[in-house]
Amino acid sequence: MPRRMPAWKNKKKGYTLVEVLVSLVIVAIVFVGLTEVGLLALTSNINNTVRDEGVHVAEKEMVEVRSTPFASVVSGTRPDVSRQIRGLAVIYQPSVTVTSLNSTNKQVAINVSWTRNGKTYSHQAITIVRDR
Repeated sequence: MPRRMPAWKNKKKGYTLVEVLVSLVIVAIVFVGLTEVGLLALTSNINNTVRDEGVHVAEKEMVEVRSTPFASVVSGTRPDVSRQIRGLAVIYQPSVTVTSLNSTNKQVAINVSWTRNGKTYSHQAITIVRDR
C-alpha cells in the first residue's frame, strides 16, 4: 500500500481562504477609493455647471442694461432667476450697481450670487455705458 504524504507537504498549489479574503479586502478598498474620486469629479462638474449658468445670468442682465436708455440705468436688485440644473433648483440673485463717472458715462457692475451646499458664490461683470 502506497504511503500518503501529509497535507503540509502536498506540492499542489492553491489559494487559502485567508489569501482570498485579504485580496477581496484590498479590492474593496480600491473600489471605495475610486468611488470617492468619482463623487469628487461629479461634484466639481455640477459646481462648474452652476457657475457657468451664473455667468449666463450676468450676461443676460448685461444685455438688458445695455439696451436700457441711459437715464434709466440705475442701481438696484433684479428679480431672482431660477434654473434647473441636473435636477437641482438653483436660485440666482442678480443686482446692479451704477456709478456715474461723468455726465455721459456710467460704470455698471452686475453681481449675481447663488448658494450651493450652504456656501454663497458670486460672479461680477463690469461695463461702462455711454449716453449717445
